Amino acid sequence: MQFHRFDLNLLIALDTLLREKNITRAAEKVFVSQPAMSAALHRLRDYFGDPLLVRVGRDMELSPRGQSLIEPVREALLLIQATLGTQPTFTAATTQREFRLILSEAAVPGLLPAILERVSTEAPGIRIHIELVSHTALNRLEYGEIDLCLCLDSLRLFDVKAYPDTLRSVRLRAVRWVCAVDRDHPTVGDSISAEQYFSLPHVFGRPSGYTATAEELVRRLLDIDLPVHITVPSLLHLPLVLRGTRLVATMPDRVMQMFASTLAIKSFPLPFETPPLHEILLWHKRNDSDPAHAWLRDLVVRLTQEI
Repeated sequence: MQFHRFDLNLLIALDTLLREKNITRAAEKVFVSQPAMSAALHRLRDYFGDPLLVRVGRDMELSPRGQSLIEPVREALLLIQATLGTQPTFTAATTQREFRLILSEAAVPGLLPAILERVSTEAPGIRIHIELVSHTALNRLEYGEIDLCLCLDSLRLFDVKAYPDTLRSVRLRAVRWVCAVDRDHPTVGDSISAEQYFSLPHVFGRPSGYTATAEELVRRLLDIDLPVHITVPSLLHLPLVLRGTRLVATMPDRVMQMFASTLAIKSFPLPFETPPLHEILLWHKRNDSDPAHAWLRDLVVRLTQEI
């Protein structure tokens, strides 16, 4: 297809080159040979009258013109994909679709099993891929790599001042934080004071997807300064490492309750005030009119209300 002399078949090659900044990797991404990708780059340079990719030492960097094309080219492809992939009607029992969801650890207990059970029962043709939240979640939503993000409503967690205008949102359940210790902890009895809490060695969950330190994540979530002695890969691991230690862990109450009946640990409300937090459901506005997408996000909202 030609549009003002531009072959629209080159859009995918252009998008991949702008992302990878490497001809070989771009060719691998779209399953073409390196000579074919080099030829595509030559045609793109001819059309735009710009090198787009320039050699800097051993690497290639985008020219200013190439940099300016990243977002509009990706958005154009995503709009085409959404338009062609969206079916005018949605029948849960027969639709075949794939969705990618990002969830916070607080959403895993209770809510995730409920979502998967309802989808498998009502829409068996829908496939869902789950990831835990990371600081790149908002960018991945904007870039079309993720369909829904169910996370904590904390701008500081993503190190941004506001959610992008392209994202839609629904506020869901409140999140309550608790602290937990071994049931036979040598110094913590039936309650814990703020003085005790801050004097004990702390363990906290720092997923690999975050560049911030565990101390910085605690500061962003709870607005306290806390030296973290041990980190684990996620908040879901925290109840598992307390047995036989003097450690104290801080986690959402729903994570604690998931293990309350099986592990010899005890929990307490935090002995100080923390900023109110809620779960929030985020998606890109390009998916607003997609019936299958609307069904899935409405399902998530209904289940949070039921649970």
